[in-house]
Amino acid sequence: MKALVYEGAQRMRVLEIDEPQLGPGDLLIRVAAVGVCGSDLGLVRHGVPAIAPPLVLGHEFGGWREDNGEFVVVNPMLSCGQCAVCRDGRTHLCAERKVLGFRRQGGYAERVAVPADNVVPGPGLTATQAALAEPIANGVHAWRRAGRPTQRVAIIGAGSVGLCLLYVLRTQGVRDITVVDVVPGRLAHAMALGASRVAGALEADGMYEAVFDAAGTRDTRAAAVAATMPGGSVALIGLHDDELHLSAGALVVGDKTLCGCFAYTRDEFAEAVRLAGGIPTSWVRSVPIEQAEQAYDELVRGVGSPLHGKTQFHFGALHA
Repeated sequence: MKALVYEGAQRMRVLEIDEPQLGPGDLLIRVAAVGVCGSDLGLVRHGVPAIAPPLVLGHEFGGWREDNGEFVVVNPMLSCGQCAVCRDGRTHLCAERKVLGFRRQGGYAERVAVPADNVVPGPGLTATQAALAEPIANGVHAWRRAGRPTQRVAIIGAGSVGLCLLYVLRTQGVRDITVVDVVPGRLAHAMALGASRVAGALEADGMYEAVFDAAGTRDTRAAAVAATMPGGSVALIGLHDDELHLSAGALVVGDKTLCGCFAYTRDEFAEAVRLAGGIPTSWVRSVPIEQAEQAYDELVRGVGSPLHGKTQFHFGALHA
């Protein structure tokens, strides 16, 4: 079968590989579409010592069950299901968690074996929408972690996570949403998805109930804290910079909540699949798997199409 394989040294190749072997409790999924995540690009650009090539990446995908033809979306977060955090519903924090596309073959392939417990029915979804469910789930989790704000909010970073978060906020009735990014094309996508206003930088006016930082730089984190009202929430999603440099006074005296936002629970993923049926997809570029090598090379070098906020690879038809 065809697969886009990470070979190390920033090299991605479309190859013929062996069919996946089903383990106990696994299903075989015929992939319809799979999204390229920033974490995938980071791995290809810089490598991760604990993740050795060759490897089939891809954790944002949906497709058809080969046993009965049902269209499903795949939750890539695998957990033990038995530890205390799993029993408490926080499966994304399981110490034994594995993510499809990092610790096990992912969705950059025509077919993939996944645990039956990790598939969610996606009736009525297009392949493009199904492959957006995973970043939508990140948005659902971030909104809940920030205390479910409903008034004036801001999003820093209008990549796919920021745009999917914007969509989630709109579905929850939030109508005053500022989106910040330095790329004009991304801001255009944000306006099309319902942003109230867009800007190249966030003003430090302390008037936002919540600020979501999907960029994750030292400067954007400081801007997020400064722009949040007393008693508000600052939600950190992006991880561009690892170190945290913030004014403790602004947080303590302002009685502000600072929260990290990692992945999503099973419940949040299921909610994201439900929400995915309404998300517009004109901002997504769909590339046939046969052209994936060139598209990935452009993304790694940062010269991809400025007209799109997301790239997906598809296998065959785009509609379920």
